Amino acid sequence: MGEPTFGVLGPLQVKAHGVPVRIGGSKPRAVLATLLLQPNGFVSLDLLTEVLWPGGAPRSAVANVRTYVRTLRLRLPPEAVDGLRTEPSGYSLDVAPGQVDMLLFEQQLAAARAARERGEDAAALRAYESALGLWRGGVLQDVASSVVWDPAITRLEGLRSLAADECLELRLRLGDYAHLVSGLRSRLTESPLREDLWRMLVHALNDAGRSAEARSAYAEAEHVIAAELGIGPSEPLRAIGAEVNGYAGRRRAATPVPVCQLPMDIPDFTGRAVEVADLEALLSTAGRQPVVAAVSGPPGAGKSTLAVHVAHRVRDAFPDGQLFVDLAGTSECPREAVDVLAEMLRGLGVIDSAIPGEPGERAAMFRSRLAQRRFLIVLDDALDSAQVSPLLPGTGGSAVLVSSRRRMPGLPAHACPLGLMRHDDARALFGAIVGADRLRREGADADRVLAECGSVPLAVRIAASRLVNRPGWSVGTLADSLRDERGRLGAAGSGGELEVRAGAELSYRHLPEPAAHAFRTFGDLPDDAVPGWLVAVATGCDSDTEGGLETLLDEHLVEVVGRDQLGLNRYRMHDLLRSYAREIALTDNQEIRLRRRLRVIDALTVLSRSANAAMPTRFLGVLGEPDERGLPDGPAHAVAATVRARPVDWFESEHRNLVAAVDAAVRLGRTDRAADLAIELAGFFDMRGYYGDWLRTHRLVLDAMPHHDDLRAAALLRNLGQLHLYQDRYPDALASFDRARALFAELGHPTGEAIAAVGAGSVHRVVGDLGTALGTFTAALQDFAAAGDRHGEAVARNAIASVWLERKDPETAAGWLRGALELSRANGDRHREAQVRRRVAVLHELRGEPQSARGELERALGIFDELADLHCAAYVQQSIAELCLRQGDAGEASALLIGALAVQQQLGDRRAEARVAGLLGELHDATGRKQTARHYFHRSLATWRRLGLSDEAGLVDAKLRSMR
Repeated sequence: MGEPTFGVLGPLQVKAHGVPVRIGGSKPRAVLATLLLQPNGFVSLDLLTEVLWPGGAPRSAVANVRTYVRTLRLRLPPEAVDGLRTEPSGYSLDVAPGQVDMLLFEQQLAAARAARERGEDAAALRAYESALGLWRGGVLQDVASSVVWDPAITRLEGLRSLAADECLELRLRLGDYAHLVSGLRSRLTESPLREDLWRMLVHALNDAGRSAEARSAYAEAEHVIAAELGIGPSEPLRAIGAEVNGYAGRRRAATPVPVCQLPMDIPDFTGRAVEVADLEALLSTAGRQPVVAAVSGPPGAGKSTLAVHVAHRVRDAFPDGQLFVDLAGTSECPREAVDVLAEMLRGLGVIDSAIPGEPGERAAMFRSRLAQRRFLIVLDDALDSAQVSPLLPGTGGSAVLVSSRRRMPGLPAHACPLGLMRHDDARALFGAIVGADRLRREGADADRVLAECGSVPLAVRIAASRLVNRPGWSVGTLADSLRDERGRLGAAGSGGELEVRAGAELSYRHLPEPAAHAFRTFGDLPDDAVPGWLVAVATGCDSDTEGGLETLLDEHLVEVVGRDQLGLNRYRMHDLLRSYAREIALTDNQEIRLRRRLRVIDALTVLSRSANAAMPTRFLGVLGEPDERGLPDGPAHAVAATVRARPVDWFESEHRNLVAAVDAAVRLGRTDRAADLAIELAGFFDMRGYYGDWLRTHRLVLDAMPHHDDLRAAALLRNLGQLHLYQDRYPDALASFDRARALFAELGHPTGEAIAAVGAGSVHRVVGDLGTALGTFTAALQDFAAAGDRHGEAVARNAIASVWLERKDPETAAGWLRGALELSRANGDRHREAQVRRRVAVLHELRGEPQSARGELERALGIFDELADLHCAAYVQQSIAELCLRQGDAGEASALLIGALAVQQQLGDRRAEARVAGLLGELHDATGRKQTARHYFHRSLATWRRLGLSDEAGLVDAKLRSMR
């Protein structure tokens, strides 16, 4: 095969019969590059315009593009010109795979992988070498970069990196140690923190008989990881280190606890031995590719119980953790895949603000997070294949266990149909509950009960529990009652619904009133698991309701699914039973049902207010005063003390129920209650970075309000402004702050007006309008002082100091900072104290006192770490890193910047991410790691362009150009 006509895997290249063809002019080259990155595909004029004029196109843009295309037609080889076609509103470049090095690379990579899968290692290695040999440098490294190209370039660089890793693994398998070691050394120069490469290098050197070098390589790995990250090697790397050094390991690094979201396993699980064994064997095969198993069956067949039981049995095979999600497929509102993806990404450690908005992007992030990990994912109560498909991993050693009433032939899954229980299994389950002796004495009647239950596990459990709780009943009495109940219901229901409904109705009719009331109450509670105190609040009863809940547990009408972060039991009702509970809840008076729902919303609001007052950080929202007198006596009142002691844990435990309560209040038309609760949640959302829920709840309430003319609307608008500011939406932030400020002023609320003014001033400062910022902050200080708000005064003084520091005037800033620090400490506001100390550090730097600056930053970092504020801690890490860079300490700066970048990316703080990525680029450029530097510079450039900040983007682009 001859040389490709076009090359993008390095400098842009065009050849005719092996002879280079010069394509002059930056704009024609950019047009050609864009066409080559989408070969055989349509490229619109709009897209080309964005590439050529990212800051805004001239009026002659379309005509200019046509001129550049004509230039290409004159200079391209004849065979290429034939493929350059003009389409309506755009162009396309038709090429064969062998004509573009990018397509040829992908073709040869696919051939290498196919040969590897066939076990033809030598042929695979040749194909990998041929594919990787096409790369001449970075993609289009001599063409001015464009944000439009980022997805394609990222994909190609990812393929190259993966191919290089696969080639190295193949060399290790073949024992090609000489080439392997040099290749690994080269890769580690680019990625010195990749422990898998260090592990392979130590292994290769040891297997090649170069044991002294293997020990030296392990020692080097330890040193690099400690210097860069401040931690020891992971367990797999320590294991190979122990092997080459002949010891069991010098130290044990702290191993992070893997996430486990599985509900409690049923202690008396009985039967289904064949299904359990089959599922265990299937899930254990997860390796290079994920495994999906789908358990389907009729209602009440025990699908969820089986899935949870098997998941617990195979936990050890999935050391990275287990995720569990109730998809609510049988509820009135099955969950959307986009929302489930967000929940699972949170389970994988992604903070809400970093989760993409688009479903496809969420699914891609989810697959990426699982690619190198072994997770077990349990998707319970799935609706159909369409709901499940976006939730599946793409590669790696994870496994998925799905339960659903429906078969899902469209899913790439191993089907596990779950029919009725075998008679012997159903008999064993019945006996496990009522007792083996009773089963022997009344075996014939027990078989009648099982027949009436249809051997449906849930129905058998309910019936057996009915008998246990009625000592005077015989098994025959139970069988007769079930027969009569089924007869009364007639042919209603399908599958196991009739049998479960019969048992539930029989149990419900014999419940004492507190338990019956609690059962109906579940029909009006959120679908998520709930704590016992919330059931007590909903029923309007005192601690006697807990007795009612215990009765429901005894009757197997509810189940305990685990404990929350406060150590309280969480209760859930099976979907069939919840459906019945909703039905009979309708028999209650409408006023009773309304009071039940409002009691839940009001109690959650009161407790949220108490939690806010005890939070370790003070959110500058407009909050009501804590008042727990509205809580009923009993469990809800008792939990208030725990809420005050552990406010963050309480918010985390009730997160979904709190958001659901805002929605419920809006649906009931009680927007005042919805607003009160949403406002109370903003501080928690701010601390934990749950920006999606923050935006959703506030927009929902504002949209439902008939008029935006009261304090609640003003507070919601102010809170939205803060969220927009965090996410770099500066026009939206300023609009929200200004509307809130005007409304607070109109209503005669000076503190609220001052809080909104601080937000508006922050926007002005960030965008560089320092004069307006100073005036706004000064007005806010006057309002805070007039209102006697010392917290607000500290905030305003710190803000005013920030403007003087921006103006490089440390002496003027010093007085403002001194006052802010004194107020913060007097107020006991440690979070504000840390924020002020960050500014004091800047003051010391401006005065040429780096050691004093470092001391203030370390104090601030200690406070933020103590308060578990990741976002602010990352900012301080960034500041310390910049200080280290200016003092020539590249090693510590690198470790701090890498940690800060990870947090900022997770939090979705794009401005900080762009800044830190640029700093890492400068660091690696200065230390000679040019390719790594380019990677970080490209990342920084793309982010600045997405933010629309052309000045910052231009500076990074200039650095990239200087490296060519």
